[in-house]
Amino acid sequence: MIKSLLLGLVTWSCAILVVAAQPRPGDIFREYHYTAETIFELDPGSKRTDAKLLKRRSISHRERNLDIYDLEDAIRAELALELWGGHVGTSGQKFRLNGGSWVEIPQIQGTPTDPHCYFRTLLGSVNIPLSLSQIKLGRNVFEFLAGPQICHGFDWGIYRVYAFTLGIYYNSSKPRPDGRITQPTTGSVISDLPELAVEASGTHGDPSKLEFTKSSVSKVEYLGEFEGVNWEGDGIYRQWHFLLEKGQLTRHIGTSVVAPYRVTWDNQWVPDQSQPIRLAARLTDTHGITYMTPAVEVRLARPTRSVKMYKPSDIPEAFGVRAGKTMGCKIQVSDTPKTATAGRLFLSTWAGEHADAIRLNEIQIAARAGRPDEYGFDWLSVDPRILRQGVNSFTIFSASREHAAEINWPGPILLLEFPTGPRP
Repeated sequence: MIKSLLLGLVTWSCAILVVAAQPRPGDIFREYHYTAETIFELDPGSKRTDAKLLKRRSISHRERNLDIYDLEDAIRAELALELWGGHVGTSGQKFRLNGGSWVEIPQIQGTPTDPHCYFRTLLGSVNIPLSLSQIKLGRNVFEFLAGPQICHGFDWGIYRVYAFTLGIYYNSSKPRPDGRITQPTTGSVISDLPELAVEASGTHGDPSKLEFTKSSVSKVEYLGEFEGVNWEGDGIYRQWHFLLEKGQLTRHIGTSVVAPYRVTWDNQWVPDQSQPIRLAARLTDTHGITYMTPAVEVRLARPTRSVKMYKPSDIPEAFGVRAGKTMGCKIQVSDTPKTATAGRLFLSTWAGEHADAIRLNEIQIAARAGRPDEYGFDWLSVDPRILRQGVNSFTIFSASREHAAEINWPGPILLLEFPTGPRP
C-alpha cells in the first residue's frame, strides 16, 4: 500500500521524525480512505478572534469516522496522512484512534533546526504504524489535535489534514491477485520512456477460506524507487516516489486498467542514477485487495543525454514572503552550466500564487507559482546561461499583503540536461 514506515526514534524537541517510508514488495493489503472533508485542526488555547470563529463553526475538534469491514488474516495496520503543516511553528500535532492515547504525527527530516519551524506539505509520506488491537470491525473514530505555535508565532496554531488512508495488511493465506513485472526484467538497462508491463491474474490463495471467490485485476499501478525530486516533501530523495491525493495514487510511474496493463514511463527528467532503479507494481482486484509484486532491478543509461540534480542548502525557517519581503537559499552546481542544453526548477509551494518574483541569480524566471491558498507543484523553465558553476542564489519576493507565498521543505530543486553523445 502506502509507504510502510520504519519509524525512527530520532527526535528534535520531542518531534517524531520520518526516518524512512517505503512500500514492501510482497505486501497484501486493503486500503480504507477518509476523504469526506478537509480537517482544519486549531490550537484550542488560541485567543485570536478569527481562530475562535473557526471553532464555533465546528471546523476543528470533531470526530471523524471510518468503517472497517475486513480484519480476517490481518497482521498489521498503518495510517497514511495527507497534510499541510499549517501556520509555521504549530506544535502538538497529534491524533488518536477510538479514544486511545494521543500519538505524535511524524515530522519532516533533515532540517537544521526544529522541523515545526519549516513550511511543509506531506501527501502520503506521513506513515504511522498502528496496533491491530486499536482497530475494530465497523466504525472507527479518529480525532486530531493541535497545540500552540512554538516559533515564528502569532497565536494561531493550525494545520490541515486533507485526507487519511488506513491500510490493513494480511498474511500470505489471504486471497489476492497475483502477478509479476515482465518488462523490463531484472538486470536490464532502460533509457528514456521505457515501457513497463506485467503478467497479472485474479484470485490467488487458499480456496478453503469462506471468503475465497474468483476475482479479476481491476488496475495496475507502477512504482519506482530511485533518486529524484522530493515530491513527498519529507526530505528523502531516494525512495519509492508517489503521492496520495484524496487517497488516490499520483506522481507515480503510471496506472493501467486494461490488460496487458502496459505503461510508458515519462522518466526524461529523472536524474542520472548512481544506484540501480527498482520497479514494482500494485495489483488491485475487484474485491479491493492489493498485492505488491516483487521488485525488478534495472539500470538507467542514456546514450545521448545526461540529467543532473542539484539540491538546495541554507533553507531558512519560515521560508515565506509577503508585504515587500525577499527570502532565499543557495543551490550548488558542481558542473559547468553553460554546457547544459535545458534546465528546470522544481518548486513545492503553499499559496505560491501570492509571489511577485521568483529569481535565480537575481534574474526572474517566473512571477509566481502554485495556487492562491493551497499546495502546488511547479516545474519552472531555467535558461542554463543564467547559472554559474558553484553557488547560485534562489530568491522569492512578494509585495502582497495577503497570505505569504511559502516555499515548502526541502526547498527548490534544480535539474540540468547535458549532451553526452556527438553534437550535431
